[in-house]
Amino acid sequence: MGKVRILAEDLVSLISAGEVIENPSSIVKELIENSLDAGATMIDIAINEGGIHSIVISDNGSGILREDCPICLLRHSTSKINTKEDIEEISTYGFRGEALASISAVADIKITTQTEEEETGSLLIARFGEAPNVTETSRAKGTTIEVTDLFKNIPARRKHLASERVESQRIQEVVMKQAAILPEIGFRFQRDGNTIIDCPPNQSASDRIASLWGIDIAKSLVIVDYSSGNIKISGFVATPPVSRGNRSREYFSILKRPITDERLSQAVESAYSTTLMKGQYPVCALDISMELSKVDVNVHPTKREVRILDIDKVSDAVKEAVRKAFGKSDDVLETVTLQASLDETIETISVESISELSQAPSKQAHQKQIESALLVEQTILAPSSVEGKEDSEVDFLGGVVKIIGQIHNLYILIETEEGLLIVDQHAAHERVLYEQLRTEVTQDRVAVEELLEPFILSLSPKDAEQIVDVADILESIGFTITSFGGNEISISTLPEILGRVASETELLTLVDRILDIGSKESVDTFKDDLVKVTACHSAVRAGQSLNTEEIREIITELATTKSKFNCCHGRPSMLRIRKEDIDRSVGRMGAAAIARYKARHRIE
Repeated sequence: MGKVRILAEDLVSLISAGEVIENPSSIVKELIENSLDAGATMIDIAINEGGIHSIVISDNGSGILREDCPICLLRHSTSKINTKEDIEEISTYGFRGEALASISAVADIKITTQTEEEETGSLLIARFGEAPNVTETSRAKGTTIEVTDLFKNIPARRKHLASERVESQRIQEVVMKQAAILPEIGFRFQRDGNTIIDCPPNQSASDRIASLWGIDIAKSLVIVDYSSGNIKISGFVATPPVSRGNRSREYFSILKRPITDERLSQAVESAYSTTLMKGQYPVCALDISMELSKVDVNVHPTKREVRILDIDKVSDAVKEAVRKAFGKSDDVLETVTLQASLDETIETISVESISELSQAPSKQAHQKQIESALLVEQTILAPSSVEGKEDSEVDFLGGVVKIIGQIHNLYILIETEEGLLIVDQHAAHERVLYEQLRTEVTQDRVAVEELLEPFILSLSPKDAEQIVDVADILESIGFTITSFGGNEISISTLPEILGRVASETELLTLVDRILDIGSKESVDTFKDDLVKVTACHSAVRAGQSLNTEEIREIITELATTKSKFNCCHGRPSMLRIRKEDIDRSVGRMGAAAIARYKARHRIE
């Protein structure tokens, strides 16, 4: 007797919208999940032309009975659920009976399958507009599904697909997520005849991640194995300083189902506390096991999101699991550095940029200026390293100003005739370097530093390919990048401005930022964005101590820029507090000062 059945209407009404075929990666995701539900231990994925021309997925799972073959293409045909209670406790990836039906509606499909109990296999061919045809065939136990000519009869949807390269990368990311979460399952991914991922079954976490993300990340892995009540967190995290410049390597799954969830990302990042630099993100792959009744996977058409009924409890467990993995005690509290505290305070002060402060401030802005003055009053200034008034003076904004020093190795304080100038050292230097490098690129004379020994960076296959694809544009701003084989790239020259901070960690972060930019319609726009991220990574950082001469150099160069009041990303590079606002805040002028004067001199 067959295992596949059509769901009753009362059950269909309880199920969220079925699988949506958005692009080739949607198909790959659904078919991999079907293979996993069939008990496969090895899954082969092969695509051509970004999966638009063909996708072939083969597994060694249980196969499909011949009598089930025609039914499996019908909507709401499934072997996963029978009753309402089954929906409430779903333990399989697929259950709606929509994947094959949705795929066959937008592409031609061929299924070759063999079960253990049948002597011969089955071949099912379903072409658009034709009745499915089932015949006998032979193959080893398992199933091969070939999908061809996606959206060929729906040109409006086909024209909205991305390029072959982008669609291939989307598919590769789907495979990588599953492979990272399931090291016990073998995955092989081929693109246009080339093997990109080849992971045998039953790999260790370290070997699996070395295959996917590179040996450097694999060496830094810490196993996570934590339980709290009915919640279990397992997987791994990478120890600092290994990190990435975005969240692309934060993988989460619920009951081995890949998901994305902002709150889980925040929990992991909170566990790292101040051990990662600002703008850096953890590398992790964590699976959450919990009671099925506490998770609702029936909330999203593509099952990318799930509803966790007690997300606060789960987030706390994830955070504690990571802290435990790093050997932190339960009572370790997150600390906020003085630098971060000051950064947050200054960000909330609505003081206008210098070009705008010539206008009278509003009452609210005036009050915040007073609050900022109180902040400055309580700050211990770093003493100037150069004695003598002349050595601390510099021409800026049409006059002579005096360098006072730094606070928290983050902000430069400058005395002006009008009061106090607060300069964000990173934003200011970033503006200087951006305009310098942009001019060099425009004039085709970028200053380049030749490395005595090239940097060899180990990336994922996807990231390595993306970077090599834009190597010619990167070369125009000073980077010489070539493929070093496998997942590695070689960097042999750098823009001179980046040379002083170049390191493997810094370059990995820069690569992440470049990958975040993505493909641009305009090469010029893409190139300008590359200049921006290079300037950002080359500039002095928050937390970097500067002497008076270094401060003088930054301020002098900033004075020559066209847009000195903002960094190249638009953030203000300086704030000003007027002397009269400081006077008012400490009672030297204003209503409070007048009241004290009257009281002291007995004036009514």
